[in-house]
Amino acid sequence: MNNRLAEQISYLLLRHSYVVVPQLGGFIREALPASYQHEQHLAYPPSAELHFSQELQHSDGLLEARYALLLGISLRRARLILEEEVKQLRHILIQRGQYQLPLLGTLELTGAGKINFVPYSSSKLLQGIAYGLSPLSLPLLQQETAAGSSEPLPKAHEAPQTERPSRDYIQLRIPKRVAAYAASIIILILSLIPWQQSPVTEQYFQAGFTPTPEAAQSLWGHSSLATQPKEEAPAAPADRGLRWGSSGDGRYYVIIATERGEERLLSYYEEARHQIEEPEAIVALRSRHSSTLRLAAASFDDAAAAYNYLNRLVKAHRAYSSSWVFHNK
Repeated sequence: MNNRLAEQISYLLLRHSYVVVPQLGGFIREALPASYQHEQHLAYPPSAELHFSQELQHSDGLLEARYALLLGISLRRARLILEEEVKQLRHILIQRGQYQLPLLGTLELTGAGKINFVPYSSSKLLQGIAYGLSPLSLPLLQQETAAGSSEPLPKAHEAPQTERPSRDYIQLRIPKRVAAYAASIIILILSLIPWQQSPVTEQYFQAGFTPTPEAAQSLWGHSSLATQPKEEAPAAPADRGLRWGSSGDGRYYVIIATERGEERLLSYYEEARHQIEEPEAIVALRSRHSSTLRLAAASFDDAAAAYNYLNRLVKAHRAYSSSWVFHNK
């Protein structure tokens, strides 16, 4: 069997977030943003993770259209050729128990009839999103010694022995004692200047007073002043914290965002809970194998319900068109 199917899947994954192979499953490319590890002092460029979902069976038409364009045939002929290649792949997978997909990874058939996918860590498909960048070491700068400390500064902070005067500026060397005398004279002159030019009138000595209870009774007929009603403090907002799900619970989650930091994930949560109809169903997940954090709009017991919800979500909100279903197993 040739490698045309694997090559076209890799070609489409560089341009789309997922590709569905009819009668096999879907390959999902999950993009991860750049991050910084404080413990190791390493800055990581953007990266991606490759997943396979056997429940993703609805055809998106990408492979058929690619085959038709590549071979110069109609969509119907392209669909028949694609189905034949997938049939051969499944036959080899049943006979050998695994199948190698170049540039992608290895498909493995379990005893229960499930297909597992092990991606290549050195795949160019995953490295392409990093723009050729590699992790960069960014250690903390050495702090300078405090003032008055007997320890000398590092050599990198020492001033050069001789400095050449710049020709762009005029340098004047004024002794500190002369500068102190000049400042004292200026302060004395400023204190002798008559700044207040207008005469002082009675309005400067007018002041208000608070009447006593006896004076208030003689003037207004009552001894107590009306008190202003106290404004009640607004009630504290209810706690709307983000719920965290447990790993390996076997449920199907509709993923709407992927991040490596909790602050960015919380910002996505604040936006989603004002747009999604059931914000109480939003839940976050931590990956067991990496520092990946995922935000899910909802979770379900079976794949059919998850995909039905995904279709409704994409139709209602185009901003979530790149959402996908994750099986937390």
